Parts: sequence; structure tokens; C-alpha cells
Amino acid sequence: MDRSPLDTRHDEVRSERAGFVGRHEEIRRLREALRPGRSIVVVRGEAGTGTSRLVDEVLGEAEFVEWTQLRGTCPDSPEPAALEVVASALAQLPYRAGLPDRMPPFTGVVGLVVPELADRLPMAPAAAADPDVRRGLLPRAVRTLLASLGDTVLVLEGIHHADPATLGLLDHLTDMMPVGLRLVVTEDAAPGLPVLGIRVPGGTRCEELLVGPWTPEETERFVRLWGGRYSEVPPGELPELATLVHTLSGGFAGAAGALLDDAVELLRAGGADGTRGGEVLAAVREAGVPGRVGREFARRCAPLTEDARRIVAAAAVLDRPVPADVLADVAECPPERAAAAVDACVRRSVLRAAGSWLSFRHPLDRRAALARVPGPRVARLSLRAARILHHSTDGPLPLVDLARLYTAAGRVHEGLRCLVVAADRAAAAGDYATATRLYARTVAEDPRAGGRVRAAVKLARTAQLARAGEQVVAAVRTVLDEDDPPPRLRGEIRLHLSVVLRNQTGGALDSLEEVARAIPDLEASDPQTAARAMAVAAIPSIQGWPLDRHRHWLDRGDTLAEQVTDPVARAAIAANRATALMLVGDPSAWRAAQALRGPAASAMEAAHHARGWTNLAHAASALGYGTRARGFLDRAVAGLADTSSPYLEGLVQTARLVLAWHGGHWDGLHADADHTTRLYQEIPDLTAEAMLVRGLISLHVLGDVPRARHDLAEAARTTCYDTGFILTSSAAAGARIHLEAGRPGQACEAVEDVLRRIEHTQGWVWAGEVLPVAVEALHGSGRTARARRLVADFAAGSANGDAPAAQAALAVCRALLAEAADRPDEAVDLLADAETRWRLLDRPLDAARAAEARGRCLLGLRGEAAARDVQDVVEVYRQLGARWDVARCRRLLRRHAIVTTHRRGRLGYGDRLSPREEEVARLVVRGRANRDIAESLVLSTRTVEHHVARIMRKQNAASRADIALPEGKVAAPDPGTVLPHGVGWRM
Repeated sequence: MDRSPLDTRHDEVRSERAGFVGRHEEIRRLREALRPGRSIVVVRGEAGTGTSRLVDEVLGEAEFVEWTQLRGTCPDSPEPAALEVVASALAQLPYRAGLPDRMPPFTGVVGLVVPELADRLPMAPAAAADPDVRRGLLPRAVRTLLASLGDTVLVLEGIHHADPATLGLLDHLTDMMPVGLRLVVTEDAAPGLPVLGIRVPGGTRCEELLVGPWTPEETERFVRLWGGRYSEVPPGELPELATLVHTLSGGFAGAAGALLDDAVELLRAGGADGTRGGEVLAAVREAGVPGRVGREFARRCAPLTEDARRIVAAAAVLDRPVPADVLADVAECPPERAAAAVDACVRRSVLRAAGSWLSFRHPLDRRAALARVPGPRVARLSLRAARILHHSTDGPLPLVDLARLYTAAGRVHEGLRCLVVAADRAAAAGDYATATRLYARTVAEDPRAGGRVRAAVKLARTAQLARAGEQVVAAVRTVLDEDDPPPRLRGEIRLHLSVVLRNQTGGALDSLEEVARAIPDLEASDPQTAARAMAVAAIPSIQGWPLDRHRHWLDRGDTLAEQVTDPVARAAIAANRATALMLVGDPSAWRAAQALRGPAASAMEAAHHARGWTNLAHAASALGYGTRARGFLDRAVAGLADTSSPYLEGLVQTARLVLAWHGGHWDGLHADADHTTRLYQEIPDLTAEAMLVRGLISLHVLGDVPRARHDLAEAARTTCYDTGFILTSSAAAGARIHLEAGRPGQACEAVEDVLRRIEHTQGWVWAGEVLPVAVEALHGSGRTARARRLVADFAAGSANGDAPAAQAALAVCRALLAEAADRPDEAVDLLADAETRWRLLDRPLDAARAAEARGRCLLGLRGEAAARDVQDVVEVYRQLGARWDVARCRRLLRRHAIVTTHRRGRLGYGDRLSPREEEVARLVVRGRANRDIAESLVLSTRTVEHHVARIMRKQNAASRADIALPEGKVAAPDPGTVLPHGVGWRM
């Protein structure tokens, strides 16, 4: 029968495959302690950390499996039977023929304690009927019995529960341990529990191992191994799932495994198979208290007194670390009894103490405790806890906790009041992520339409500077659609929503339409905010309106400037105005930027200044002003020093990536871009820009064309409000791949959508990235006339702008048209001018491209005499690390029958692979098709076919699947990537 991907249970997998992760150092030390001979090992850890599992893993290894292994567990009861743990361990002794004949008579005493061994040991001496005699003989008898077994491991678990007779026996046993005996005990590390005292004789090794909860990295490793058992669990969800599991389980291995098991059962019960995005995450969130966790928690709570149970209930209601006296006060436990009750909770690992502060070990324990408290008592304790926290807390009130407690007590309005004040406080401090989360809760929980509207205004405002997801947008839209806000508030909500849409979750036209709907409401009720809305509408995008319409709103906003008195609004408008002008290369942008230099009187004002500087850095970089862009970025970083805005921090990171790309600073850039892509995958335009840089590095530096194509396409698909860099750069790189493969028609298709957008918006200043390669593609497809029209429009559209990068690109376009018209001398001069321009702008790759095109023209004019010019370009590419471009230049030389190195005869490799064959073999091993290999190495497909055939012949491979790299060579894995789900301009 076919199994669902969720039909494999967690406990079917073994070792690391089953979630036994980490513990490498503990395993090594336990192995080393067991190997030499007699030893004592104490394994300490809190309940649920996996002390028993650690011992299991080591004793299950091949080198120990033939040893005699005896195991017992001390009963967790107030009055355990004497020697029960030892008796249960010895009862597992395997049958051995002739054992009674080898044992001295006094060992029969063991049979009196362990009835299972009575028929395998000599008859006990008659004197052993006396209890005192029996007690005196027993340690010697046990030691003699264990010594007869050879290599033996005696495991006694939960030794902190051991009875006095067992401790006395161990004291005698460890004093004179048999040579082949290894004693392993596990011990709970909770404070207040007994600690085993051991006398270690000479020649006996003693090792103590401390086993703690998993680190977040170990939990992620466990979740990834678990996810590997369910092939349909989306890999992109695993990091978020790992974070959730670690948060809920506290890194306790048993709780983490139980949580995922219960999530699987929940999915099964609902008929789901885990294949749809978010199903597993939702199931983990909804799993409640896993059965195993609840039963284990109940076991630990069983011996607690009534006072201790009240302490646990109070801790569950409070759900935050508090001092013991506060906990006792909420529990209404008299001080004279509270100390003993708290001690009992800590000893039983029900609560954890950090100094005098108490809390649960992890949220699942807290859920289990809360589930045991009746609803009416929860409400009463919640109200009492809220009032006590009001009067007992030093420093700022814990408003979020108070909101939760008042709500649980049925005081909804008091809870909402605390929630709004907490959100206001977070926003004032510049913690926009927290503020956004709290305002979203207010909108969801407030039963009053007026309250939801007021909270929605604040939510939309702070969400611009946080990581706003679809839930935030949905909450704000619901308020707009259902709560009928008054015009002024409706306009303000739409204004802020438009910014969230363009920056983070929506698209350019959606955002622009939203702000256009906001302006009429605001003009009639709040001209100051209307001016701000017009400044938002002024920000252009290659995916948006024609530039004239954006300029219209910029000019309209300027007429209202004198009515804007609010400092925050003035800062927001100044940032948008400077950004709008800089994006189109308006010379007045530099003067407009000076408005951001003034001191900020609040965190929100400072955030808008920082946003403006960051936007200007992006825009100036695209115009060709890299040095000025870095200066803007420095100002932005300084402005963010006292605020916390994940969106602005990500904006700074992507600006650095783009500047590093343009400047040729590529060391480590792929890893940095990959990290940023993963970190901001829920903010579309940040993800798109980082993914674009990652794709460009994959192409030019790694020579990994398939990976580059993927990243470039995803960046173009993901961006929401591109201001002229992402779509143009992605299209240009894709077209270059097609051109080098001899596919000019497909190169034209790659740039056509971007060209149409530029023509629609008249954003010719953005054409510099894509138009040179578009001219090559159009000419190669016989559409040179269109190429000429585009270049003419480019020249006219960028003539009055302050955009040196566009002027350098225009020189390249004109040169390519001259080359196409068979005017190579003119092309050479124009390309030399372009190269100089690019060098002055510190754009080495663009300069090298112009030099390469110039070398190509010179090869046509002078033949081999011009080879030196191209070889110089090869050296520039090599210094940059541009592997793909080096290969392209070498191919250019080969086309002109120019050999780049002197050869005194063909170098023979015999049965060994040549360097080129190794490159091909490495890509074959990684699963690349011949076409992909040809694109990556800039070879013809026929040449790759010849290489593959020679490799198969040398390796006697029956098919390409049998091709292997030479010994000692490693096939590097594909660079990792996390696929985003969708990608903003920054308002």
C-alpha cells in the first residue's frame, strides 16, 4: 500500500536519522571511559534531555554489544523497596551453563535478593537466613558475581532516587571494583536533588558527563533529519519549523520529538499529507500539549503537595519568570510554607530556578500545567496576578503580560488598553517589529469598530518599517472594508497601506492605486497628510505609471509643503521627495537630499531620515555615483544606531551588496547575498535584490549558468516595486547567456518585457543596464532598425538627467550600432570613451565589457595584431574573478584562430583527464546537461559532447551516469538557496 509522506513515525528512525543529534563530545568521552577497564561514569542532566538515550546510543555500538549489559531504574516513589534497582538489573543476567560450579557458596546470597537467579547460583549459606549476615555478605557476593562476567556494564538510572541500601552497596562495590566492570549511573541535575557520592580507588577511571538541552542549531539539525523522512515537507519551511520547535520544547529532545509526532497525527486526523505549504507549521502550532509531554509532566507533579500545586498553577497563569515571593503571593501560599513548596517544584523539574526567579523549563510544560487548572480559577488567578504585577514590578510595567492577564480574567478593555500602550511604547523606542505585532493583536482582539480603526492606523504606520506579512495587510483591509473609518482615518490607513504594499507584500500598481484612493479623502480632511500621500505617489517604478504622472504628484505635493508642520511628516516627505528625484537622475535631487541632514527629534523621524539616505544610496549607485552612494549609506547606518527596523536594516544590506557588485568587490559576495536572501525572504524586494546579486555572482564568478538562470528569473518574478535595477539587470544577464550560446532570438525575448516597461514609463535613465545587450540581440536577430529607435529614445530620454552610468551605456550602444553599420573605427573610439567613463565611475566589469567589445572590433580590423588588447581584457577579468567572462574572451580569440599560449606539441594526458575534461566531468557529476555545461564553460555543445565521449572512454564508463571525478577531486555542491514566495520600493 502507498504510504503518505507523513506515515513514517519518529521512532522508526535510529541514531541521527531518528533525531539523536549532537552530543558528539559526550559520546566520545563515554566511549573512552568504557573502553580501558573498570570505570565509573555519571551522566547528569535534567529530565527529558536524553541522558538514557545517550547511554543507549553508545552501548548499542558494535564494540560494546558483546559485553554483558545489565540495566535497572531506581523507582520514583517516596519509599522504594530496598535494592530494587540492583535486583532489577541483575535479573537481566543471561543464562550461562555451569555458573553455579564456578561461584563460591556465599554468592548464593544474591539469589535471596534476586529470585530470578536463585536456580543459577549455589545454595546460600544457612547463616544467610540472618538479615545482618545477609547484608554483610551481599556486597561481596555481588562483586564476585560481576567479576565472573568479564567485560560488563552495569547501568543504574535515576540514581538520585536510590534507597540507602542501594547507596551502601554501591559504596562497597566502587571501593573494590572488579577489573572488567563499568558502572554507569544517570542522575537528574535539578537543584536540591541528592548527588551521588563516590569513592574512587586508584586505577579506576571516573568521568562525569553533563547533558543539556539542544542548542537551536542542534534542534534545527533534528528537524531537518525529521523532515528528510517526509519528502513532501517543503524544505523552505524547515528553518521556521526548527525555530518554532526549539521555542516550544526549549531544546529538550523528548519534547521536540513528541511535538512533531503529535503534529503528524493531527495532520493525519485531518486528512492532510503535509504537501501544502504551511500545513506542518500550522499543525505544530495547533498540536497543544503532546501526550508524552503531558504524561511525563503529570508524573513529575504527582508527589507535589497542595501548596506546590498552587505554586505551579500560579506560574502557569503568570507565564513569565518572577521572584518566588511574587509567585507565592499570586498562589495565595503563606510565606512559611511557600519556600518548601517552591523547593519541591524545582527538585521535581516542574519549575526551573534562575537565582530567585522561577519559570517553566519550556512552553510545553507551561501548557501542560495550565491545562490542569479549571477555567474559573484561571480567571481569578489572572486578575490577582495582574494586580500584583502592577504593584510589585520595578521599572517599566510588563504591559504585554498585563494585557494577557486582564484578557484571561475577562477584563477585555483593560487588556486592550495595556496592549495599545505597550505597542505605543515600542514604536516610540524604534522597535517597529514589536509595535507591529502588538497593533495587529489589537486589531484582531478589539470588539469595537472604533478601536479597530484607531489601531489599524497605527498598525499600517509602523508596518512600513517592520516585516509586514500578508496577515497585516489582510487585517488592515478588513478594517477598511467592514468598519467604515471616517474619511481622514480612511485616507491615512490607505496611505500607509500603499507603502507596505510597495515595499514588502504587494505590487507597484496595487500600491499606487491604493495611494491614489487615499489622496481625495486626505485633501478634504487633512492637507498635511495629503502632502505626504502625494510624496508617496511621486516615487517612480519601472512596474508603475509613466514618469509624468509621478512628477505630477511631486509637484502637487510641493504646493502643500507649507501646510506640513509635523516633524515626522516633514521627514517622510523630504525622504520621498529626494528619492523620487534621484531615481530619475534629476539634478535637483542633490539639493533635495540636504533636507535630511537636520537633527531628528524622535525615533520615527530618525527612521525616515535613515530610510531616505538608504534610498538615495540605492538610487545614486544605479546612476553611477558609487562613492556618493557609500556616503549616503554611512549616514543611514548612523541614523539606525538607536532604532530597530528590520526592513531598513535589510535595505542597508542590499545596498551594500549592489555597491560591492558594481565595484568589483566580489570576495565572499555570493555567501553574503545568499545570507541576505534567506534572512529577508518575507520582504520581496530585499529578497529580489539579494537574489539578483547572488545570480550575477553565480554567472560571472562561479560560471554556474543553471543556478544563475534560476536566481535571475526568481529575482525578476519576486520584485514588487522595482525602481529600475532588478528587472533590467536580470534581463540583461539572461540575454547575455543566450547571446553567448548563439541564440539572439531568445536574447530578444529575454529583454522584450523590460524594454516595453521602459517605453511605457519613459524611464530611460534605467535603460543603461539592459540596452547595450538589447542592441546586440536585436541586431543579431535582424531587427537593427528597432535597436536604432531605442538608442535614439534613450539618448533623448536621458539627455537632461544627471546619470553618468546612463551616458557611459549610451556610448556603448552607439558603438554597437556603428559596429553593426560596418564603421569599426567609429565603434573603437566610442568604446574607448565608454571604457574611460566606466573606469571613472569605478565600475570595473562594465569597463572590461567595453574594452572587450573594443578588442573585438580591433580583431576585425587588425587580426592577430590586436590579440594583445583582448588578452589584456582577459587579465582584467581574471583579477576580478570573472571566470565566465574569461572563458568568453578566450572563445573570441579561438574564433579568430589565435592561440593564447605557446605549445611545443600536444600535451599527452594518457588515461588521465585533462584540466578541461575535469571541468566537464565535475559538471556531469553534478547532473548538468551538455547544453548547461556548454553555457557554463562557454563552449559549443558539440565540443562538450566530444569531451564527454573522451571522458567515458578513459574511464570505461558505460553511460554518463558512470562518470566519476579522479581520486581526490570533489564535486562542489550547488550553492544553497531558499526559494522565496513572491518580492518592494522603500517609502
